[in-house]
Amino acid sequence: MKKKLLSILLSLLLFEAASAQIDNTMYLMDRVPQSSFINPSQAPNCKFYIGGLLIPLFGQLPPSMTFAVNLPVDYGDVIFHGEGAYKDSLITPLHPTADINDFLKKLRKVNYSSVDLQMDLLNFGFKIGKKGFMSFDLSERMIADIGMPKSLFEFAAKGNDAVRKADFTGLGANALYYHQLSLGYSHQFSKTFSAGLRAKLLVGVANLATTSSNIELNTQEKTNYINVKSEYTINTNIPLDVTLNEEGYVEDMEFADFSDESVGTIVKDYALMTGNYGAAFDFGFTKDITSSLAAFASVEDLGLIRWKTNASQFALYDEDSMRFEGVNIYDLQFNDFADAIDLDSIVENFKEINYKEAGYSTKLPTKVYVGLRYRAAKRISLGLLGKFEILPHKVRPSATITANFKPFKFTAATISYSYINGNFNNIGLGFTVHPGPFQWYFVSDNLIGALLFPADARSVSVRMGCNIVFGCVQKNGSRDDKSSRGTSLLDDKKNKNKGVVPYSK
Repeated sequence: MKKKLLSILLSLLLFEAASAQIDNTMYLMDRVPQSSFINPSQAPNCKFYIGGLLIPLFGQLPPSMTFAVNLPVDYGDVIFHGEGAYKDSLITPLHPTADINDFLKKLRKVNYSSVDLQMDLLNFGFKIGKKGFMSFDLSERMIADIGMPKSLFEFAAKGNDAVRKADFTGLGANALYYHQLSLGYSHQFSKTFSAGLRAKLLVGVANLATTSSNIELNTQEKTNYINVKSEYTINTNIPLDVTLNEEGYVEDMEFADFSDESVGTIVKDYALMTGNYGAAFDFGFTKDITSSLAAFASVEDLGLIRWKTNASQFALYDEDSMRFEGVNIYDLQFNDFADAIDLDSIVENFKEINYKEAGYSTKLPTKVYVGLRYRAAKRISLGLLGKFEILPHKVRPSATITANFKPFKFTAATISYSYINGNFNNIGLGFTVHPGPFQWYFVSDNLIGALLFPADARSVSVRMGCNIVFGCVQKNGSRDDKSSRGTSLLDDKKNKNKGVVPYSK
């Protein structure tokens, strides 16, 4: 039974974890208008652009979307070649010849995976005067943070006879799905300094948030059951029909029945105008220190959503809240996994579940970016970026070095090397092609690294899309030959003497 349970946990760790929006390589690709979504001070070099899935034909080739996979362990830690007679076979830590302790040593105290997916429905922007740029975005966002403590795997691998006190603190999920409508503006205050702000209106659709996660399983000697000590709180807006007993605790819980409601009503009330509103802000700046060196910083998704519709809270605060006598794990099949989630049986095991209907708020995972960009040659720049993602229970850092090339006025390419999620084997690339009014772009933080070192890969990200752009080239040349937003007065004088139009936004 232990191996069966552990195999399920390994599958969840490997296949359900982590889709995370990874934008490190995208940050310095200033020819792509969507880079301003990460640093609002970075305005596109075009007078007008439009893109998104709602734009016919060219807005959907390739589809305007972001997708990524980011695992808390290497793929090779879960599936690897055996030794001896099994050297030509792929095995897992559960194989008789493998040492499960080698795998357990690689786990952190709490192993986090996250989801951050975005579908761009419509985005466009246009130049205002000589120094301003306005942008608009309508998109679908899904964000989640999943925590799986190391002790959970130890408990499954060794059993409660070896792990008599199992601390599952950190076990939980914080997930939200919402619509996003944003309006951004960037301004070139001087030849060497620009700043930008983006305001976002959020409409929450679905949420599940673990706000308190302290669970301890204790097995006493000479007993055949486990006592659970818990301090666990979950907020959610999932439509549920909850029945309370005479003592005020949850007695029965079922998913709400929508059979009497029309499809239009369900879509309107539960998917569009849900009544769960929030707001967030992005802001940033770019400062030219010299004509070749620029510094930048930005903050993304500083905000929250207030959940009111169907908002409820479930809480467990008890020294002995549950007596667990086992589950017939052999009957649990992945094909029937949804049927195996029986809310009634869960409620029966936990005798004192507190329930109340009450609104609550959830914060968005905020991202902070800082870095430098150095213009090494006329069409070559180098970048250094640090990113800090503020999750509910930790701060997750990453760092990226980039080399950006602009060989022609209608093309650009970027190569990146990143430290992401404790892993150094991340080699990414990005490129954009701009023939006529159409611009295609593709960005990945670790596509090359995943191909070269598949066993050591923890992340693969893809961001792609298409824009229709106008007014990107001046008469005497491209306006994005320089790596930073502005140029020095000395450079402008030199360009004027040479008959070159000064770089400006």
